Amino acid sequence: MPRVEGETLSGKKILLPDDARGKIALLAIGFSRKGGNATRAWSDRFKKEFGADPRFAVYPVAELEGAPRFVRGMIVGSMRKGTPTADRDRFVTLFQGTEELKRFVGFSTSDEAYLLLLDANGTVQWRGHGLFGEEDYPALQTTARKLAAQ
Repeated sequence: MPRVEGETLSGKKILLPDDARGKIALLAIGFSRKGGNATRAWSDRFKKEFGADPRFAVYPVAELEGAPRFVRGMIVGSMRKGTPTADRDRFVTLFQGTEELKRFVGFSTSDEAYLLLLDANGTVQWRGHGLFGEEDYPALQTTARKLAAQ
């Protein structure tokens, strides 16, 4: 996985996958507003099952490199307002280096979520993309459970 440098909604610099090490981490990446809505659906479902377990973490990632500079502050402010304070340290905004990330996730459309499940060493163990559907969730769920059992 390429190293991705961003900033959390709480204003901290973050480097993924490095800063996710030690956790089984779901990176839910969105490349547009619709993609962001799709990442929220996946993230919420994953947190519902694994959120109480301290071995797991969810990192919603919003790619904003393509947004005009003069509106980026408003976009981030709106995301911050809509994100619970407890989740802001892991909600990542990206303003650079997204082309390599797009190649890595197999980007095809901005309206879907792109998902990477990392083990505690930061290695991708599962990947997927699309709109959330309960019928699509078991593949992610099974891999997460296997990682937790190790």
